[in-house]
Amino acid sequence: MEENKILFIVNPVAGGGKALKVWTKNIYPILENKKISFDYLFTQKPYDGFNLAMEGIKKGYKKLVSVGGDGTVNEIVNAIMSQDIIDPIEISVGSIGSGSGNDWGKSVGIPANYEEAVSNLQKDNFILQDVGKVGYIQKGVEKTRYFVNVAGMGFDAEVTYKANKSKKRLFGKLSYSLILLSTLLSFKDPYIEIKIDGEKVYENQALTLNVGICRYSGGGMMFTPKAKYDDGLFDITVVDKISVATILSNLRKIYDGSFINHEAVETFRGKSVEITSKEKLYLEVDGESLGHSPLYFEIFPQRLKVLSGLSIEH
Repeated sequence: MEENKILFIVNPVAGGGKALKVWTKNIYPILENKKISFDYLFTQKPYDGFNLAMEGIKKGYKKLVSVGGDGTVNEIVNAIMSQDIIDPIEISVGSIGSGSGNDWGKSVGIPANYEEAVSNLQKDNFILQDVGKVGYIQKGVEKTRYFVNVAGMGFDAEVTYKANKSKKRLFGKLSYSLILLSTLLSFKDPYIEIKIDGEKVYENQALTLNVGICRYSGGGMMFTPKAKYDDGLFDITVVDKISVATILSNLRKIYDGSFINHEAVETFRGKSVEITSKEKLYLEVDGESLGHSPLYFEIFPQRLKVLSGLSIEH
């Protein structure tokens, strides 16, 4: 096995099939032209990214690159963090975004241009970023999942669930904004309690709640606009129960992060987060719908080596 040989894990259905077109017409020809040493595998079913990454690690690959959306990245990261073959920090992860959500790459300096993204892989520039781990309940069973971007609960998780489901419909994909607006009409704000580093900081009805390592989610929204990927802390944003009119009048501010200045918004930072609720509080991480409360988050500082356009000194 060549030391720098890259294993690309391609999700051909990401972005409604965009990832396959991008791989075939853009990325593959660039790799061949630059004479980069690589292998590639296609995912065929949910969580295949995890299985293929785990197989790659067992075979000795130390550079794993996702071609898809944030969900594909999440599966690869879960393989890296779950295995005990090699120290996770010795494996580099990269991404060439071509799915419906590529928010993570914006925060960690991965070039959006395909030519630049491939060139970046050659340079071997990297950063070390924090990794989160969340415990949750799914079908009555306690489970855990690692994540690298943002976890959403409440309204956020409801919208994500509906958006993911809409991709499978015969009549095309509903826009994120349309799903968001339709969910507003039926959503019931859950009563939640939040403890950060063991101290209770919140108890009330909440519209939405985010626990973030990075800044962007939901296609460019900034629910945790001050998050830093390598500071060893979660950024937590909670929005109290508010009227539909207030939500609509502040939607634009979610895209520049200024909504956190609203009186109904509270922000916190911490290393561990515990969330309980009277009703089931549903969860999504890195754009993937999971289970529900009770939830427990912990952070692992600078445990992921990311092939980035930034440098470790950044």
